[in-house]
Amino acid sequence: MKHITQPKPNSIGLMAALLAAATWGLVGIFVRWLPGWSTFAVLAGRFLVATAAMLPIVLLVPSIQQDLTRSLRIPPIWWLSLLAIGSSFLGTTAFQMAPVGEVTLLFTTSPLFIIAYKYVMRLDIKRSEGWGILIATAGVIIILLPQFSSDRAISWQTILGYLLALGAAAMVTLYTVLFDTFTDRGIAPKSINIVFMTCLLGGVLFPFCTIFFTKLLLETSIERQEIFVLLGLGIFSTALPFFCYTVAAQKLPIVLTTAILLLEPMFAVLFTSVALQEIPSLWFGIGSILVFWGLRSIARAANSS
Repeated sequence: MKHITQPKPNSIGLMAALLAAATWGLVGIFVRWLPGWSTFAVLAGRFLVATAAMLPIVLLVPSIQQDLTRSLRIPPIWWLSLLAIGSSFLGTTAFQMAPVGEVTLLFTTSPLFIIAYKYVMRLDIKRSEGWGILIATAGVIIILLPQFSSDRAISWQTILGYLLALGAAAMVTLYTVLFDTFTDRGIAPKSINIVFMTCLLGGVLFPFCTIFFTKLLLETSIERQEIFVLLGLGIFSTALPFFCYTVAAQKLPIVLTTAILLLEPMFAVLFTSVALQEIPSLWFGIGSILVFWGLRSIARAANSS
């Protein structure tokens, strides 16, 4: 089988991936605090705030402006930005159509897509990688078990939400694979340029969609509490995790990069427990052990490559 040249895990990449998983785990809380907002409205506020937060950095650092100008002349930054926007749109819509726990589980299946990609491309797959992903995925299922709904009929809307969540996971996988390919070829844009371009495109596209499809921006005033929620969503759950994940994708093997996202449900349950003052169930502890066990197996495989 073919081998793929990938960087070995390092502390910067691991910390970036962990921070991305943790801050993405806040998304559900922020979205819950915006009741009545459409998908387009949530994404519009999210990307506009993220763009506004990053704009001073881009304007005040000449080297970033020069790199961004050069990046805009080649396709990679456009492909990566569009994939990031698409994943955000599908994921946010899925959360509004299906139960949070089940959508979160499906959204974290990107490591399985990576393994499938490596199998189709006849790339080397270590046994410990496969077992590690299965163990960690089982841990995620156990963590989210109390949130699964068993006393209701599954509607077409719920099924569509499942499909959208899988689509979002597939887009994250494609984003990671493309970035790894661009890095190997020496044409990958810098992380901050990708994130700024993603937020800028989202900040232009989604307000237009909001006005065109819902007219929320024209008819509804935004309350002070919603402004703070949007600031948190845009800065801590959009700009920061996108930047961290892109850094991680550059410094970690693609399997490990996506596998660390399996920690996202664990962080989400912890943050939700703090916000709602609820004590996590015993399932949370058991599932967390399995997630860490699986990630340890994947990390050992990456270190031995």
